[in-house]
Amino acid sequence: MNEVYNAIKDNEHLIYKLASNYSDYYNINDLYQAGCIGIIKAYKNYDNNNSCKFSTYAYKYILGEMIDFIRKDRNIILSEDAYKIYKNYIKIKELLSSKYNRDVSFKEICDYINIDENTMLSILQSIYVDKTINEQNDIYNIESDDLNDKILLDNEISMLDSNEQQLIMYRYYQGYTQSETALKMGLTQVSVSRKEKLILNKIKSSIAE
Repeated sequence: MNEVYNAIKDNEHLIYKLASNYSDYYNINDLYQAGCIGIIKAYKNYDNNNSCKFSTYAYKYILGEMIDFIRKDRNIILSEDAYKIYKNYIKIKELLSSKYNRDVSFKEICDYINIDENTMLSILQSIYVDKTINEQNDIYNIESDDLNDKILLDNEISMLDSNEQQLIMYRYYQGYTQSETALKMGLTQVSVSRKEKLILNKIKSSIAE
């Protein structure tokens, strides 16, 4: 029992890191508990002679339990109309960007399609959760070396400060443009561009060490 407890404590950072992907929509403690169940299942099935590190081996189990929890307790249900609005949002975003030859703001798109910003944001967040779940499901097909690289990248991102993490989440996980990210964070587009380059260089340098 103590060995299982130690396995959970040793991988607590990984559990919370994976849980943070969904913490905007689900209670972090519930996600953590699901992750702990994943650790316990991984521990029972792990062979000490396995060339794969336990944290890498357990990654799939932790993620699997969290996804299972989310699917059984969905509090965000997407209707067909919501998907239509989302598709229209993407279409209008591309249309306006082409028309003005620049990144257009979230507000400009919402004004154009005559939708409340909070409503649109809620739909985008819901779509993001579904996309994230589907993308994370593909983790089960990732080879061990690639999974190690993913865990390494996740760990580097977790070492960033909260503002840096937020910027990376907006740009690379939620697909916001630099202008949209600037609007969300109260910055200028130029500032976002500069910060993004610094963050990416920091991550690359740290991984290369």
